[in-house]
Amino acid sequence: MTQQIEQLAERIGELLAASPLDQKFKDAILENLDTMPEDLVFKLKDVLEGERDEADTVISEIEIFLKEQDERWAKLEEEQQKAASDVADELFDKIKDQ
Repeated sequence: MTQQIEQLAERIGELLAASPLDQKFKDAILENLDTMPEDLVFKLKDVLEGERDEADTVISEIEIFLKEQDERWAKLEEEQQKAASDVADELFDKIKDQ
């Protein structure tokens, strides 16, 4: 096996390890990788890399969403504390004036 093919097989192994594909399917790919036509192996690599890129994109979007959600919750909490404080101050002033 040439070094380029070994590197390609290693890369496909890494991508398969991170892939959500069924383990039986992953095992079948790895067992038969050396007998697959070269063009099919490159297609497989491209699909797995696309899968990983897509997953990275979705993960980034989720991280942004969670950060924004945390910021919104913090802002809401601050607004609620201010509203509660204002009500308490108003009640205190009414009680004090009686």
